[in-house]
Amino acid sequence: MTQEIHYLRNPHLDGNSFFWPKGDVAVLCLHGFTATTVEVRRMAEFLSQQGYTVKAPLLPGHGTTPMEMNKTGWKDWFGAAENNLKELLKDYSNIFVLGESMGGLLTLHLTAKYPDISGILLFAPAVTISNLWLTKILWPFVPLMKKKPADNQLPQQSYSAFPLKAAASLYDFQKLVRAELKDITTPIRIFQGRNDDTIDPMGAVYAYERIGSEDKELIILNESCHLILLDKQMPQVQEMTHVFITGILGEKP
Repeated sequence: MTQEIHYLRNPHLDGNSFFWPKGDVAVLCLHGFTATTVEVRRMAEFLSQQGYTVKAPLLPGHGTTPMEMNKTGWKDWFGAAENNLKELLKDYSNIFVLGESMGGLLTLHLTAKYPDISGILLFAPAVTISNLWLTKILWPFVPLMKKKPADNQLPQQSYSAFPLKAAASLYDFQKLVRAELKDITTPIRIFQGRNDDTIDPMGAVYAYERIGSEDKELIILNESCHLILLDKQMPQVQEMTHVFITGILGEKP
C-alpha cells in the first residue's frame, strides 16, 4: 500500500480566501510563498476588530500541493492580488496593503502600479533570498526540494517541500521589484525579525534605503523570526500597524 504524502503543514487550519466587510477603510492582506491566508489571519482579525474591512486571497498554486504550485508563477500570484485590489477599489477610496515575505513583494509591485494606495506594510519582505538563483538551474531536473523541519511551534500552514520552478519565477519577480523601489513614494513601514533564517534580513534594509517614499520606517524585531505575523511580538506589531493606518488617515484632508 502506497503511503500518502502530506505536503501541507497543519492542514486542519483554515487557509482559504476571506473577505470581511466592515468600515469604509479597507486593508488587503497578502501571504507568502508556499503559505496560505493562515499567515495573515491574526492580523486581519485584529484589523477587523478595529473597524476596518479586510480581504485576503489564497494565491494561485497555494493551499494545494507543491506540484500544483510549480504550474504557477509570479504573474499568476500578482494577477490574483491585483484583481482583489480592483474589487476593493470599486467601493473604497482608502486602501492599505500589507504583505508577509513574498506578499511584501506583491505589495511593492501593486504600489508601483497603483500609487494612490494609502499606505503599505511589509513583514519580512522577500527582497533577497540566499542562493535562490540556483533554482533557475535546478528546476528542470529537480521539481521539489524538501524543506528543513520547522524549528518553532508557530501555527503556520505551508508546504513542507519547496517547488523549484515556482521559486525560479519568484527570483525573476525579485529582480523586477528591486528595480521599482526608487519609483515608489507611498508611505511605508517595514518590519524585519532579527531571528529570520528564511530570507536574507538585509533585504529589508535594501528596500528601506532604496524606496522613494519620504514617509518610511524600518522596524527591527529582536524576538521575531521570519513569520512575524504569527510570532511572539505580534501584539506590538498589531499596535504599530494600527498607529500607522490611523496616522495616515489623519493626514488626509
